[in-house]
Amino acid sequence: MTLKTLPLSQDDFKWVKMTPKLMKDTVEQYLAHKKKIYTEIKKIPLKDRTFLNTLYALERGDDKFESFFNKMGILSEVSPKKEIRDTAHKVAMEASQKLVDIEYDKELFVALKEYYEGNFNKERTLRDTQGRPQLRKEDIKLLKETIREYRRMGFDLPKQNQNKLKQLLKKTSKLSTDFRKNINDYQDYILCTKEELAGLSDRFIAGLPKQKDGRYIVSLQYPHLFPFMAEANNREKRKELALKNLKKGGIKNLKVIEELVKLRHQIAIILGYKHHADFRTENRMAKNAGTVEKFQNSLLKILLPLAKKDSDKLTAHAKTLGINKLEHYDVGYVGTNLKKKLYDIDPETIRTYFPLDHVRKELFKLCETLFNISIKEVSFSLWHKDVKSFKICDKGGSLIGYFAMDLFPREGKFGHAAMFDVVVSHEHGYKSEEYVAPFSSMVCNFPTPSKKTPSLLSIGEVETIFHEFGHLLHMTLSRARLESQAGANVAWDFVETPSQIMENWVWDEKVLTKLSKHYVTGKRMPSDMIKRIISGKKFQNAYFYSRQLAQGKIDLDLHTGKVKDARTAWRKMNKLYFDIDLPVKETLFPAGFGHLVGYDAGYYSYLWALVYACDAFEEFKRKGNRDVMTNTAVGMKWRKEVLEKGSSEDEMQLIKNFLGRDPSQKAFLKEIGI
Repeated sequence: MTLKTLPLSQDDFKWVKMTPKLMKDTVEQYLAHKKKIYTEIKKIPLKDRTFLNTLYALERGDDKFESFFNKMGILSEVSPKKEIRDTAHKVAMEASQKLVDIEYDKELFVALKEYYEGNFNKERTLRDTQGRPQLRKEDIKLLKETIREYRRMGFDLPKQNQNKLKQLLKKTSKLSTDFRKNINDYQDYILCTKEELAGLSDRFIAGLPKQKDGRYIVSLQYPHLFPFMAEANNREKRKELALKNLKKGGIKNLKVIEELVKLRHQIAIILGYKHHADFRTENRMAKNAGTVEKFQNSLLKILLPLAKKDSDKLTAHAKTLGINKLEHYDVGYVGTNLKKKLYDIDPETIRTYFPLDHVRKELFKLCETLFNISIKEVSFSLWHKDVKSFKICDKGGSLIGYFAMDLFPREGKFGHAAMFDVVVSHEHGYKSEEYVAPFSSMVCNFPTPSKKTPSLLSIGEVETIFHEFGHLLHMTLSRARLESQAGANVAWDFVETPSQIMENWVWDEKVLTKLSKHYVTGKRMPSDMIKRIISGKKFQNAYFYSRQLAQGKIDLDLHTGKVKDARTAWRKMNKLYFDIDLPVKETLFPAGFGHLVGYDAGYYSYLWALVYACDAFEEFKRKGNRDVMTNTAVGMKWRKEVLEKGSSEDEMQLIKNFLGRDPSQKAFLKEIGI
């Protein structure tokens, strides 16, 4: 059966102008509707229960509200209006509390269990008029996983424990929202004279806002923080900015995360798990915290000796720069300087070859070839004038879906890089040939263009746009019929695989040449420079991945109870692993570690998923004797076996189907230079 995606018009984006009143009113209507749906499902007589009137009715219960919470959610992160952001945060937090009361419904669990143990066994044997099973594989998977998730909500427990869980869930929901908001609202900065900006490019300086007294404002936003810490000659100013960044999130977030960890542990114990980490990993590829711990420790064992060598090289080079003791605020600067010396790579020179618009154009071309699609800009008016919208079609012209790109920093906007799924694709009705058009948005913070220069990307930012576009492809190309299984709705430790595989193309010589185009001369980057950049990719890799593993270890240790004081543990770990002394007073980690909400006991998943991504990318180099830019055969296999299926099949099986074998760590270790 061929699915036909329903097109969107400007009328479908009226939600970008929703008012605070509309948010509040709609949430009240939504909550009343939710109660009604649950009541209707529960009152169906046992003998009349079917997949459609029970589980599918639950799956599609929110259709009337057309992804309202996702729409309000992205406005809470990107709206230019503070009132909208604040109201959206507040309304979402209040609604989440009330939803706990509605969704934490044992009677609904009983209804599902009755169907599972009764009519389901009859229904799964039925065939349609063409002899096919009446229930699809994804229907059966949805039922089993839904039953499991309701059990994870404690419905097999005594009533007293259920009530306690409900209260704990309300508290964690509120604290999670507070934690994210505190990070987004943290807007500290330093002031610099022109002389104190020595080492930074004219382009960077021109993009900095100024105070009335003429001093420049350098904020904690990524486009300011990372270039400044890597290139500013003034050591005292680097220290000043670094100390402010260590305090990101503030003391109040330390209290929030401390309380969150305690509440999560209480919930896990009540549900019968050893700790929160075991609870969180049960429905992921890893299945338990022990597997994660072995994974991280095995890599640390390999990487830490190499990271020590990387660190020794930085320490030795620091002395040539007059820095007798390498401090935390020196690492980026010394590393950048050493990389320039070893590979003759100047980050600012590199930027001149990667204007954002050209990189985006070439990224689109690459994906069009690999995945047999076309990408065209469309003229929808969205939440800000800088936001561009696009549609993806098959090469034959049939519509697949839509997406937006919001790429420059604004005050109050989400401060990192992420993909937000707004409307998740799904069939328009059970076994319908019509498909609801997906809409997602890529939200980044690349350098803001000026009158003199376009937005110029570092090689890391080129990687970022490829990474986030991988998430977008996962959401947009999805052809899973059930919304809860579509796109990036996969096991948490598989979410990053479709995004991380895209990064690999950045480091292919032919692709990197295509991506480059000097913003003044229009010339491609010279071949020798391309080769030096690619050679420099493995520079300090062991140090970088060891730091990532260290963050994953802190996250896991917090949620297994091995660590009580994350601030102290983080300082000790930096000293033990990297011989870096972090200041006692200013180091508020994990106050600014946003991944502790959403990625709690799951930060390991970046490297976990990277192992699969590296292995999968090897197929583009192995198969068909074609280069990675034009290997449409493998690209289409990746699209069909992974991107389109979401979690309608087990994630490990998806990878095995694509590879034609069991996955391996060999490609990952090779990629990072081991």
